[in-house]
Amino acid sequence: MKSSNNSIIISGFGGVGKTFLAKKYKNCIDLESSPYKYDYSDVKKIDYEKLKGSKNRIIRKEWPENYIEAIKKATKEYDIVCVRYNGDEKVDFYDTYGLNYMVCYPTKSAYKKYIQRFKDRGNSKDWIEKNKSYYDIAYKRCKNFKGKKILLHNDETLEDALIKRKYTLIPKDKN
Repeated sequence: MKSSNNSIIISGFGGVGKTFLAKKYKNCIDLESSPYKYDYSDVKKIDYEKLKGSKNRIIRKEWPENYIEAIKKATKEYDIVCVRYNGDEKVDFYDTYGLNYMVCYPTKSAYKKYIQRFKDRGNSKDWIEKNKSYYDIAYKRCKNFKGKKILLHNDETLEDALIKRKYTLIPKDKN
């Protein structure tokens, strides 16, 4: 559900609260990249978190163009489009495809708490270790990013940051 003419694309680190935001607000969507990047035709959606980091996934030949197209479509339907932060990529493909986005990332001290969040939500050890290993590089990339940024401190979430910045968040019906 879209309430305005302008959409924002938020490229957020894992654990910042993209999925939580999309579940709570009807003008937000979390475009989980896994089903666009990997062939999950035989996998139930509830298993995505556990599969993150699995080495035997098959990359779709349409990747990343299929994901970019889904993002563009979502900006026509939602005010806030949350996407994966691709800090593990050599070049940010959002730039490559000309998308206007902002980055959302935790401070170094806050990131330590994210490791527990990853464990609590069922991410694999490999995925957690991969994230830990590239955090410093990704943090530096975000810090040097020339566009808009949301830096999360302590236990602050993406939701907290958007409310503080007075973004319109429309709660989903309680039904």
